[in-house]
Amino acid sequence: MKIKTTLLASVALGLSAFANADVTITIPDTVDVLVVNDAKPELSGSFFSAAKTLTLPDGENQILFTYNPYFDQGKDRIILESDPIIGTFTSENTNLEIDLPTYRNEHDAKKQIRNVTWDLKTTDGDTIAVKKDKLVKDGMQIGRNHQLELAEYNRKGGIAALSTAVVAPVTLPAKLPEGDSKAAATTAEEMLHFWYAKADAETQQRFKAYINGKS
Repeated sequence: MKIKTTLLASVALGLSAFANADVTITIPDTVDVLVVNDAKPELSGSFFSAAKTLTLPDGENQILFTYNPYFDQGKDRIILESDPIIGTFTSENTNLEIDLPTYRNEHDAKKQIRNVTWDLKTTDGDTIAVKKDKLVKDGMQIGRNHQLELAEYNRKGGIAALSTAVVAPVTLPAKLPEGDSKAAATTAEEMLHFWYAKADAETQQRFKAYINGKS
């Protein structure tokens, strides 16, 4: 009976360890995680925590984030922002940390943040292999749909694209609630950007001609 109980306990512990196997990344307060594996991120930790935790499944993962170092000037706080950074990596049952540079002052940060260097490291200080890139968009940056942009990036096979990337079909609602014209306009604009990016050069030229009244 004792042997049977011990065996069952060992099996239970093994199953528990297997079930809890995952990848965790410590997210400092200077990092804003935008997209994780084509979805909105879910971070654990209190609102006032200096760092939060991102839990991911074992295997290949992709994160999109910005680095936002800040500097206090008297009563004011100056916050800078990097371009959206893509990191794609494969890991199992590991605790990771994002290693980012520390700038001496705002002046140095402004000069270097566009080409920020970073790594993913284990708690032992070992650097893991990461495919890195930036999600760059010309023109106005306000109102960007990073999730849609990253899905398109993966579809085109960028440097840091997910090897298992699947582009999910995007459908518009059949009817928007009354008084939601602002949301409708935003959705329509996002879809225009999305389908324009998917079109070939010839189709894009026809679209431009149509917009300019030359069709």
